[in-house]
Amino acid sequence: MSLRLRWLGTACFEIKLPDNRTVIIDPYVDDAVNAPIGSQEFNACDYIFITHGHFDHVLDVGKLAKRFNPEIFCSDVAANSLIQLQDVDPGLITQITRGDRIQREGLSVEVIEGCHVDFANEYRRLTGRDLPTNTEPVAAVKEALMVMLGTDRVPEQFEEWMTRYPGGEQLNFVFEPMGGKRVYMAGTYPHPDIVQAAKKANAHITLLQILPGNTVHGMEEQIVSLAVASGCSIAIPQHHDPLFQGGVETDLRKLKKIIIDTSQIDFQELVPGKWCAYD
Repeated sequence: MSLRLRWLGTACFEIKLPDNRTVIIDPYVDDAVNAPIGSQEFNACDYIFITHGHFDHVLDVGKLAKRFNPEIFCSDVAANSLIQLQDVDPGLITQITRGDRIQREGLSVEVIEGCHVDFANEYRRLTGRDLPTNTEPVAAVKEALMVMLGTDRVPEQFEEWMTRYPGGEQLNFVFEPMGGKRVYMAGTYPHPDIVQAAKKANAHITLLQILPGNTVHGMEEQIVSLAVASGCSIAIPQHHDPLFQGGVETDLRKLKKIIIDTSQIDFQELVPGKWCAYD
């Protein structure tokens, strides 16, 4: 069988391995703006992998854990949130860190380093100003995100979610199923150090995080350099859809042109919820 996958908005992917087991990455659909399905519409879940602990990567983990009893792989910080806030059985969780390798029958997963976007730096890059220093940290993040995403329509639960779900260590994954292609979950800001780390991926398919809304402008070449470093022949953009209602659409045209003009990578923009097969 082929490896199949579908993008479900934000950084959530569902991957069907060649042996028909199911991997779900960063489950966040029920509260997402453009998710094509809800959490109750998943039909299987054998493994959950979490890049970091923020709300838009973990809010539906507990629901899936109760339905399917999957193995869950995440940082210690994300594990604490899932146990305390979503009543996830600690026995389902394996705490991981960069450099770890996970072996299951027919599947090998390498854990490599990632980097979260720095909200203060992005705010400064986009506006030429520093974030206000006389506000609470979560309020400052909210201010930065509204500029980055081009909207002031923030979910009413945002401050609660950001307070209760800290990010923790940022992790990326390279999945290598027996008989399938290497898939690199590049859920990361394209920091130069991470571009170097991406060379470990040696991927066929890279699930390439794109900075959403206004934030992609001026970052295109760095994002492309990450894709090229990963060795992939196919790059699938993710996390570029609106995180909040009213967010500006991310303009991928310059990024796509640079990839086409400077590499042999096939830039595949997936329709959320549509399955794609890779032999």
